[in-house]
Amino acid sequence: MKWSYSVHTAMRRCQRAYVLGQIVASHNARDAFRSEAYILKQLQHLSAWQGSLVHRVLATDFLANLRAKRPFNPKALTAAAQDLARKQFAFSAAKHYRRPGQTKQAAADAYCALFEHEYGLTIAPDSIEKVNATLAQCFDHLAEQRDFLALLYSGSGHNAEQMLNFAVNGANVIAVLDLICVGANRQLIVVDWKIAESETSDYSYQLLVYALAVVRCGRWPWVKAEAIQLFEANLLKNQIRSYPVSDADLEATEDFIYRSMKERDSLVGDGKFSNLDLCEFEVAERPGTCSHCNFGSLCMQQLAGAGHSNEAETVWEELW
Repeated sequence: MKWSYSVHTAMRRCQRAYVLGQIVASHNARDAFRSEAYILKQLQHLSAWQGSLVHRVLATDFLANLRAKRPFNPKALTAAAQDLARKQFAFSAAKHYRRPGQTKQAAADAYCALFEHEYGLTIAPDSIEKVNATLAQCFDHLAEQRDFLALLYSGSGHNAEQMLNFAVNGANVIAVLDLICVGANRQLIVVDWKIAESETSDYSYQLLVYALAVVRCGRWPWVKAEAIQLFEANLLKNQIRSYPVSDADLEATEDFIYRSMKERDSLVGDGKFSNLDLCEFEVAERPGTCSHCNFGSLCMQQLAGAGHSNEAETVWEELW
């Protein structure tokens, strides 16, 4: 089984949601339950969707500007993001993501599945206005970060959404870096874009997983821990945070991954769908988890069908 930081956080949030998303969900399964899990896995809340729009434009239009050493226009990036938002919102509102045979590859950039559309929640016009305003704010904030931009523009070999693989104890670890380039001083610059308002979230382990991937993947055999510059760029809050990297940090991060893998293995064994009994996994204890979960309806139906009425009622109460 593959490991990633996002998989780790999903497992910690809810055992059942983790299993439904990482093991049950299958886009080519003939089993209707597994197909439904795959569709629900694609859902995004409005708040997460606006972040994905920013990420997409940064990985395309902004990346092109970086590679060409061409100054970017925040208004042009905003327009591109808002055009993409209109296209994706229409796709989701029509529930095209549920059309038989519909694939993300075929729909390309238009693909979108919003949680609110799936669960029949009203999306007020001012909510869309807020999304558009957030898109503009993020790119305006980026334009204000002149020192940070100067660092990025001085680099070379820029790549966005770079997938890296390496092994820990024989298991495959995947890390997808929002942006990476070689700095003017031969340091590797890694950027993780954030579109979040939280004041308490700690992303240090996530960033250090990226640093470990850079060292261990083999693409940059010359790089050492101290030659990696990690940046958490929160465009909504207009904050750039840097993380130092040392050999000790990477050793601790590898231990963190190993312990997470052991926890996962004790939870799901070999991870094969045929060996799973969903009723063995606990419903999330944290209040509100089910109400924001993509798999709420499917989870509730499975519990009810298996005779676990109390657990099904718990999910129902949080959903509605």
